This record gives sequence, C-alpha cells and structure tokens, in this order.
Amino acid sequence: MTFATGSQGANAQTANLTIDVNQAGAKVSPTMHGIFFEDINYGADGGLYAELIQNRSFEHAENLYAWSNVNRGGQGTMTIADEAPLNAKNTHFARLQIANAGQGFGVANIGWDGIPLKAGEKYLFSVYARGINYGGGLRAVLEDENGAVVGEVHSSKLSPQWFRYEGEFTAKSTSAKAHLVILADGAGTVDLDMVSLFPRNTFKNRRNGMRADLAQKLADMKPGFMRFPGGCIVEGKVLSNAYRWKDTIGDVATRPQNWNRWQDAVEPKALQYYQTYGLGFFEYFQLCEDIGAEPVPILNCGMACQFQSKELVPLAELDPFVQDALDLIEFANGPVNSKWGKVRADMGHPAPFNLKYMGVGNEQWDAPYFERYPIFQKAIKARYPEMTIVTTAGPGVDDDHWRYAWDKFKNGTPAEIVDEHYYRAPQWFLSNDHRYDNYDRKGAKVFAGEFAAHTNGKRNNLEAALAEAAFMTGLVRNADVVSMASYAPLFAKIGNTQWTPDLIWFDNENSYGSPSYYVQQMYGTNRPDHVLPLQLDSGVQNAPFTGGIGVGTWNSKAEFKDIEVIKDGKTIWRADLSSLNGWEQHNGEWKAEGGVLQQSAEAPDVSYFAGDPTWSDYTLSLKARKTGGKEGFMIFFARNDSGVGVWNLGGWNNTLHGLDLTGQAERIPGKIEDNRWYDVRIELKGATVKAYLNGKLVQQGERKPVTSLYAVAGRDEKNGEVILDVVNPTNEACVANINLRGVDLVATMGKALVLSGAPGDENSLQAPGKVVPREENVNDVKANFAHTFPAHSFTILRLKTK
Repeated sequence: MTFATGSQGANAQTANLTIDVNQAGAKVSPTMHGIFFEDINYGADGGLYAELIQNRSFEHAENLYAWSNVNRGGQGTMTIADEAPLNAKNTHFARLQIANAGQGFGVANIGWDGIPLKAGEKYLFSVYARGINYGGGLRAVLEDENGAVVGEVHSSKLSPQWFRYEGEFTAKSTSAKAHLVILADGAGTVDLDMVSLFPRNTFKNRRNGMRADLAQKLADMKPGFMRFPGGCIVEGKVLSNAYRWKDTIGDVATRPQNWNRWQDAVEPKALQYYQTYGLGFFEYFQLCEDIGAEPVPILNCGMACQFQSKELVPLAELDPFVQDALDLIEFANGPVNSKWGKVRADMGHPAPFNLKYMGVGNEQWDAPYFERYPIFQKAIKARYPEMTIVTTAGPGVDDDHWRYAWDKFKNGTPAEIVDEHYYRAPQWFLSNDHRYDNYDRKGAKVFAGEFAAHTNGKRNNLEAALAEAAFMTGLVRNADVVSMASYAPLFAKIGNTQWTPDLIWFDNENSYGSPSYYVQQMYGTNRPDHVLPLQLDSGVQNAPFTGGIGVGTWNSKAEFKDIEVIKDGKTIWRADLSSLNGWEQHNGEWKAEGGVLQQSAEAPDVSYFAGDPTWSDYTLSLKARKTGGKEGFMIFFARNDSGVGVWNLGGWNNTLHGLDLTGQAERIPGKIEDNRWYDVRIELKGATVKAYLNGKLVQQGERKPVTSLYAVAGRDEKNGEVILDVVNPTNEACVANINLRGVDLVATMGKALVLSGAPGDENSLQAPGKVVPREENVNDVKANFAHTFPAHSFTILRLKTK
C-alpha cells in the first residue's frame, strides 16, 4: 500500500512499545523460518543443480535440442538411435557414423545459453560411449564463443560396450558462452550418451552437486527446514507427469527424465523444459543436511493438478502411492540392512537423514483429497508414529476450499500441521498480521507454506518485502499456532520465468537476493527462543483508494462502452473508443469499433487498463455485456503500483459476484446473462467502495486500517538478548518509546539491522546491493529509551539485558 508523501523530520510519527522481558511466552519452533523449493523458473536444471550440459541424455522431445553437429573436414552423419540403449530408462543416444573423421567429427552442446567458465577453475567431464567397428578415441574440447580452445581432454580407444569415460578440464581463460565439443578421430560408429560437465567447485565440493553461489544463499538464510520438491510438480499436470521420488535416486544415468509441469508456461521453449532428476531426493536430503535444514518432502497423494486435468488414482489403486510414502521414510531413516536404507547407504550416506516431517499432497482440496489423505495418514502413523504429517488446506485461504478443509480438521480428520498458501496484494499482508491471533491454540499447527506479496506488476520491490515482514510479525507472535513458514517461489532464472515475484534471481554466472530475500534472511538469522509479551500503541492509517481503472474477462468474451470517471460531479476522464490509444493491455484480443471496446478471446486473466494512479474519490461508470464464454466480466478500480481492486461479475463459472479489495474476494451469488447490457457503477470515497449493478447497490467494502508500526519481540536465551522486530511501512519516520519492563541491567549499546529504501526499490544484477540490510550500533540504550524507525523500513534490534 502507498501512503501520501510525508516528511521524516518534524512530522515524524510516535509510538509506544512495552516489552515484558521476564514473561516468556510461546516457544518459537526452530522450523519457524524455512525455504520452499520447486523446479519452476529453471530453478533446478540450469539453476541450483550445477550440471552445465543441457539435454545431456538426448531425451528431450526434440532429441538434439541444445546440440549441433560438428564436422571439421570429415564425412559422416549424426542421428538419434535407440537400439541397445544405455539402460531401459535412458533409451535415446547420439550415433555418429563416420566415413572419414578429418580433423574431427562429432557434436557440440551450448549448455543453457552458453557454458560459463572461469580461468583457472576445474571442470569434471564424463560421457558414456561405445565404438562399433571403431578403432579411434574421443577428444572433448571446451571452446569459447570465438572458437578458441579453453580446455581439452582425450580418451583412449573406445570399448564396444557402453563405458563411462571421465576427464578434468582446467579452463585457460574466462568465457560466459563457451560450448563443449566431443570429436571422434577415426572411422566407424560412435554412440554417445549421458554427457556431463560439472564445475569441481560445487557447494561443499560434492559430485553431482549444487551451484555454489545459489546454495550458499540458501545457507546464509539459516533455514529451519526445506520443503521439496514442490509445489505443483508434485501433482503433475497429469498423473503420468507426477513426481515419484523413486525415479530420482540411484545412478543418475538410470534416472528417467520427466517433462516439467511448468513447461506450458514457457515460450518459446514450451517443449524443452525438463527435469533430469539429477537433483533427486538423495540430493535434496543431502542439501538439507549441508545447510542445517530439516527436510520436509511432499509426496503425491494420487491426485494430478486440480486446476488442470483433475486426474485421480482410484481409491482401490492407491497402494503404490502409500507404499512410496512408507518406503521414503525407510530410505531416509532405515538401517543399512533394510531394503531402502541400503539404497541410501550405497549412494554414499550410511547414516540416516533423520526425517521427521512428511507432506501428503500439495494444496489439494475438497472431497477427492479428504478421501485419500486419511488412507496415507493411517498407514504412516501405524508404522511410523513419530512422523509428523503435513496436510493441506487447499490453494488459498478464507475461501470455500479452505473452509471445507478446516471443517474436516475440526470434526475428526486428524491433522498435525496444516499448509496454508496466500499470494495477495501488499494491503492484504498489512491487514492480516493478526490473522492467527484467534486460531485454536489446541488445534492443528499452521504451516504458512507459500506466501508472497504481489504488487501491481508483481515487482520484487521493497514495498512487497515490507508487507511480508509486517505479516511475519504475526507469525512469530503466534508461534504457539504457526510452526513453519516459507516464501515462494525460491528461485528465478532471468529470462526464463514462469512466475514472479521470486526470492533469489540469477543468470548463468551471477545471482542476487530480492528485498524479500533479505526479509527472510533477517528473520531466519534472528529467531528468538520464545516470544515476549509486547504492547504496541501506534497510529492507524486508513489509506484511501487511489488509482486508475480497467476492464477485463476470464474465459469469456465481452464488450464495454460509455466508460467515464466522475469526480465531484464532473467528468474528469472519458474513454475515446475510436482507437486503443492510452490503454495498457494484458492478454486477450481487443479492438475499438463504433464506440465499443471489444474483447474476443476466451482466455484467463485478460485485462485492459487506463487512467491516473493518483485518482481518488471518484465514480467509475460504464456499460458492459458478456458476448460468450464461461464467465462474466471484470471491472478494475484503484489501480496503482501496489495493486488493484476488482469487481468480478459472473465469476466462478458464472455463479458468483466477487468484490476483491486486497487479493481475497468477498463473494455473493450472481450471474451475468449473455448479450445483455448492464449499467455498472463503482463509487470510491476514502477507503470505502460501493458497487452498483443497474442502479442497485450489490456489494460494498472498506479497506482495513493499517498501523504505523508492526512489531514482535522475543528472547535469545543463549546470548541473553531481547530481539525486537519492527516494520514501518509508511513514508514517515516513527519515534518509538521502548520500555523494557522487568529488567535489572541493560547494555548501553545494542545492535540494529535495518532494511530500508524507497518503496519501489529493487535489486538487480547491475545493482545487487541496492536494498540490503545494514548493521548499526544503537547507543544510549536504557530500560526506557527512544528509537527512531525510518520510513519504509524493517528493523531488528538486539538488546542485551539481565
């Protein structure tokens, strides 16, 4: 949310903070702050997983994707073959049939838009190869973008059977876009498969390991847990695409490739987004161990994505999925003489991973899920009663799916930790810091498993991060209810995103944390042992609606006309529909004809915007009609950088009207008829909105007021410190009188960690440190002292007391 501009001097706000230092409250779980990993935005292959070769096993739909033929004066052909493959799960390979090798005949791989190399660094190369009627060897060469040799290794004479050949490069120079060339030097047939190139310098120097800088950013957050492998890829778009953990362990050459459920969101590479499973469940467990995080695997519960195919495993056929859950626990924790414990030991980890948590299903909902979940719960608890099970409340909160789930949990369905997800506007997060104050203290715990503040345009800016930080004060304050929380998604590769915003951004060589990353890091590295009672007396801001207007559809077609904005009885803007000038399009097929704005694509999330983000206290008036499709139409108001209000008429398959002020719609029954013109009027006054249809008031709402400060306090017993987290999302500094009640001694100097800037500030590859926390000394600390919290800031104070 954006407040009117104010000064940071004489007009600073004031507040009072009283902390009862000797009245320990709820314990804060070590798993309070964690991370959620999903292979989206090229987060795994091409990202965290350090493999530098793309399509290394020739199993993409386009088998030679990222590969090309290299002929240096020879004669031959390159094809894809599948007879006598490397193994039954890796059935395609490249075949070179060479009449004359010349100076070399072979293949080249470009990696992910180039292979990054650093001078002096070592790189591990391997390939499975065989020679048929072939007496030569292989030469593997790293070449820079100009063709200069950066490194070179040779193999001896090839075996007629598949054999893994290895070598090590030391890069002679630095290159951002190198490529790997494999050349045969004789006549005959050469087969190649599972071509691999890894930097030796992976995180913890592990073979088949993680990219060092990205994994280090995870470690630097000190996460209490890591949830993996997703997310929607757990479900799969269809069941054949669902994530099955047993496919991801053992020798990487025997792991089948799977197409990524997010591939249909990638253009123009829609058929080329895959999971090699090189980053599999063993690697996930090992990474958790390396960064000190509890592993929280999520398993498919016999359901594909309910947003897409809705494919279900019949209840009578669930046994293999239930067995997967039981076997995973044995894989993680079983002795080396157990079936799956031996598999773990053979992979190099005889000690158990000490798995404590397991999730059954990812944001599934309603009867199909609650028919399946109890089957898993009963089987897991019967064999492993110590295992804590994470269940789900659906894809959102405060909606029908969420209510259905919590009704089940309150009426006999066993639940220990319930996963809730929310992607909402910053205003929602600022208005919901007390969300868990009234949850049942004796009921199931909550896992805030996926959350992020979505500004208009879904920017990774400071405004969004501060809204998240404010909301998280409520998570910590309610530590007796909330035991786990994680932002989502975690990673995004620049130029390869299907979802924004994201926590950590990267390209092939560099990475940076968003402002939201630093919020999560600040919380993770400053977790108290228990909460302290805190009384906050600060000002309240009831921010008015401000912003432009818009129209849109969702899986429907519609027309709009006579669109005008009225303020104080005067028309301040009228749409000129002789053309589309002045409008901002988001999806759809729009045209202006005869004074009518027409949208003719039956597609989701279609909108058209106009107007001034500073407009306030206005009336939007227009006529609209649905001309086809499943739903009605949408009217947008108060659109600015922070978000947009929506009146969704005939939404939810044309059964409901929904007025959405913060990212969560208040719904009432309603339907929009085809080919009927409706008069629509939306009146904004201050922080209230009234929505009229054909002259009748249908819905109304008001933004919840936002406080000047958000705060939570706790105690670090080991260091004898009070930890005070304070968020000031306004653009006026706030002078707070801090009273440490019940202390005998206070160190006169404390420490402050401060994240601040302008609301729209973002980090980037060019300016990765634009929004980062800075450490400051806090002088003249007493049992009662004043401290100024800057505008647009998140501050953590650490005060040593006795």
